Amino acid sequence: MSETIGRFEIISHIAQSSFASVYKALDTESEQTVALKVVRLDQVPDREGLLRRVFEEAEQAKALNSHNIAVLYGVGDEGDHLLAATEYVQGNSVATTLARHDGFSIWDLQDIARQVSHALDHAQVHNVVHHSLEPAKIMVQWDGLVKVLGFGISALSSPLAAADGSIPEPLYYSSPEQLRGEVSDHRSVLFSLGAILYEMATDQKPFTGETADEVRGAVLEKLPVQPLRLKANMNRGLSDLIMKAMAKNPDERYASGQELVRDLEQCKANSSPTGAAHATPAAPAMAAAAAVGGRKPSPAVPPKITASAAPAAEDSKPHISVDPLMNGDSEGVRDQSASFSAVSELPPLEAAPVDTSFNNSEPEPAAEALEVEVPRPVAGKSEPEKPKVQVRAAAQKAVKEIRKTPPKLYLTALGGAVALIGLIVGGMMLKNYFEDRDAGNPASAIQQITGAPTDSTPHTPAPAQPSTPAPVEQAAPPAQAEEGPAPQPEVQELEQPEPSSRANRGKKTKTRAVAAAVVPAQLSVSSTPEGAEITFDGSALCQSPCTLTGIAPGAHTVIASKTGFSSATRNLSLASGANASISLSLAQSAALLSVSSTPAGAAVLLDGTDTGKLTPAQFNVAKSGTHSVTLRRAGFLDGTSSVKLELGQTSFVKLTLTQLGNTDEIRGAGGRFKKVFSHGDGAGMGTVSVKTQPKGAQITVNSRALDKGSPFEFYLNPGTYVLDVTMPGYRGIHRVITVEEGEKVAIEEALQPE
Repeated sequence: MSETIGRFEIISHIAQSSFASVYKALDTESEQTVALKVVRLDQVPDREGLLRRVFEEAEQAKALNSHNIAVLYGVGDEGDHLLAATEYVQGNSVATTLARHDGFSIWDLQDIARQVSHALDHAQVHNVVHHSLEPAKIMVQWDGLVKVLGFGISALSSPLAAADGSIPEPLYYSSPEQLRGEVSDHRSVLFSLGAILYEMATDQKPFTGETADEVRGAVLEKLPVQPLRLKANMNRGLSDLIMKAMAKNPDERYASGQELVRDLEQCKANSSPTGAAHATPAAPAMAAAAAVGGRKPSPAVPPKITASAAPAAEDSKPHISVDPLMNGDSEGVRDQSASFSAVSELPPLEAAPVDTSFNNSEPEPAAEALEVEVPRPVAGKSEPEKPKVQVRAAAQKAVKEIRKTPPKLYLTALGGAVALIGLIVGGMMLKNYFEDRDAGNPASAIQQITGAPTDSTPHTPAPAQPSTPAPVEQAAPPAQAEEGPAPQPEVQELEQPEPSSRANRGKKTKTRAVAAAVVPAQLSVSSTPEGAEITFDGSALCQSPCTLTGIAPGAHTVIASKTGFSSATRNLSLASGANASISLSLAQSAALLSVSSTPAGAAVLLDGTDTGKLTPAQFNVAKSGTHSVTLRRAGFLDGTSSVKLELGQTSFVKLTLTQLGNTDEIRGAGGRFKKVFSHGDGAGMGTVSVKTQPKGAQITVNSRALDKGSPFEFYLNPGTYVLDVTMPGYRGIHRVITVEEGEKVAIEEALQPE
């Protein structure tokens, strides 16, 4: 093949199939780099049918205008070659990443699927269907923008067009209705997208086979293995999403790409791996083992095992030594060794047999030294008779021994006991006397000694009050150091009446002295960042850092607030004379941006970056200041607005988009490579004339490139248009023009070198 094909100069070879090749080429008329697909028509069985399908699809694709769809510049035939010139996209395809086994995270899946879905939904609005979506036709540019290739010429690589014995790559991702030759719609393309997501998530194709017929049979009849079974750590929601997208029945698939993206975002939000083994219930043997190391069983009647519970206990018979009283198998426990809990804590006086049967109401006690009637565990069972002790005989023997004691010994013991009690009582009275004297209350001391009432003694004693807590008592010395000893006011005596208990009288005097010596507290407040407004107990007092003085002891609330930050609250308790400090950290608040448009459904770009949201939308912006908001919708002029955002505040942007004129009937485009554009006489249209210096600049109207460079004069229907004039090595020209019926818009520019 020569270095040129028609007006295209071949730069490099990109891809090759059985009947087509893709080149990076230079359009010598427009001086624009394009991706040129060349199909050898002599190797196509149905040449006329293929040309008809391609030209019809290219005509329908003229209305497409999305940043996620590669632009189709034109389609034409040159001898035995069918040529299609499209936008040249630099980046990596999904097929390349799959071949390298680099893997895709759920974030990659979500981003690629979202942008591809935008392209598919845009095509759905214009009734354009992609017939051969595959990983090689999804390109990711270096800046992260995803472009779908092949719109307008997807029939060139349709699986139905393959004639040799090889397996065409699009066949692996074709929908069942497409292989049956039925009419395909946007749900067919979503099936292909689901198959691509399947391979991205599992590194395996959903449908395989040794031949093309086997692959067709798998697509038509077989269900692929659930991705969750191939990747145990895969999100279950993602696995269900992919299987729904690949449903055999089109009605069971997603109705739109946006619906698929919403479910995919939910998978990302709930990205906890599934497939982990479920925790198995603990076996009864484990419960029995735990009982061995735990507390001992109650001596009460053990729970009676019913017939329905016996099989479960038998199945879970422990394989370790367990307490028979904790074992659920009544038959196995009967007549075995004694319970672990029945080990003798005190050695019995006489050995006696112990029945450990489950029918016992309680374990058999050891024989006592007294005559005790031991209850029988169960009526009808015979047990050996236990020896009995004659209590009467033992008592008579003890009385005889006591009578032998001399009477003088009794009198001596009784007198010594009385003297000891008198010494103890006298010591206690002297101790109380000295305590009351030291506390400055002689009347109380006299009352304790004589028992007579005095004038200072309350006639109605109040209940005893608890002593004042230690922290409050520790606060008294600073007050005495600054103000001297404080008097004891009578009001305080009414609040703390004298206790009736002698043990609490000394504590009462301390409480009155401390309560009268209250010292104000001091609090130093700082914040991060500084300059926050400090509110103390509901009153705004200062800006941080600052120090608050004269604070009454007790519980208080401090709040720090600042514009652009969330407020911080601290509850604290200050003691008398305390000198405390606190630091509050304020979290930065985000600005809320609300964007809407007329009509709705426009893509939102913030500072030139696609946010992935469509109007109406709300999202948080972490950075304050002036931002640029651009709204982009197919068929409408981009709307741009500047908005100043303040952290913690909500800003609104509402734009009315201007509808662009229709480019379906651009008149005046000449040349043989013109199948995408039609001709007419320009009646009822306006005229646009573009002249540049130097000549040969590429002219684009509403992102649709014309097939002839400047100077060029053509006709447009009345309306608003975006006109771009570009030339390599020169600065481009961007104009928004309004065309009126019968009027002429002339653009004459000298291009400036870059």
